[in-house]
Amino acid sequence: MIKNSLLIFLLLLTFLFIVAYASAFQKISQLTKECGKLIIDNIALKKFIDEELNNTKLDQEVHKENFVKFLSDSRDWAFSYIEEVQSELKKFIQEIEPEINYFNEYGDIASMQPNYYSLKKISEAYYELAKLLPKEEDPK
Repeated sequence: MIKNSLLIFLLLLTFLFIVAYASAFQKISQLTKECGKLIIDNIALKKFIDEELNNTKLDQEVHKENFVKFLSDSRDWAFSYIEEVQSELKKFIQEIEPEINYFNEYGDIASMQPNYYSLKKISEAYYELAKLLPKEEDPK
């Protein structure tokens, strides 16, 4: 009877060991699957972060390129505007210069009202305007 009790006890102990082993194996298998999912998620997250960093760099490069283009376009517009204004000023000066010179030379003698004071103001404004143009060198 002791042998039977010992045999039942050993069989019960073996059964419980098998149940505990199966339970532990199942939990280890489940943990392995979860660990695999975490590794895959980690790889996907690293890939996403790298792509976002690259996109940010690309966006910054695009902004820099756009800013450089804006500066270049602004400079080109400013130079064309300056050239246009200077050419119009030169044209004005070439057309008005003979009358201004005549007035400056003979205006005091002929001091006729009311044109004298108007032409004197125009003459002063003309010389102030002429100062704005760059000095041209005589090609010799």
